[in-house]
Amino acid sequence: MLLECVSCKTVHVVGDQLGWNIPSRQNFFDDWAKKKTFVVGDRLVFQYHPGLDTVVMVNNKEDYENCITKNVIETYFNGNSGLTLEEAGDYYFFSSVGKHCEAGVKLHVTVTNPLKFSQ
Repeated sequence: MLLECVSCKTVHVVGDQLGWNIPSRQNFFDDWAKKKTFVVGDRLVFQYHPGLDTVVMVNNKEDYENCITKNVIETYFNGNSGLTLEEAGDYYFFSSVGKHCEAGVKLHVTVTNPLKFSQ
């Protein structure tokens, strides 16, 4: 029998205590994501001050790496933005305010399908 782990969804507060703010190390959010496991159904919550920052989601690594807002999928600006990771794959986010992205306010997560338990 195969059972899907339905209750294994996790809410991830991006950056934990730092929130979605300029980090002291440019690779802070990369390091944060490497310590986590993201599965379909998990939720990301970006905490920041409304009017002082944003979260944009782009659809490719090049735009993410170069902080390019040409192919934005979604923009969040309300200060406590959350989204559910609905599909497996790569997700790319960054701040579109000033030089925040260049300062390290960016996040890439790889989402996998939930574990299935066999019995």
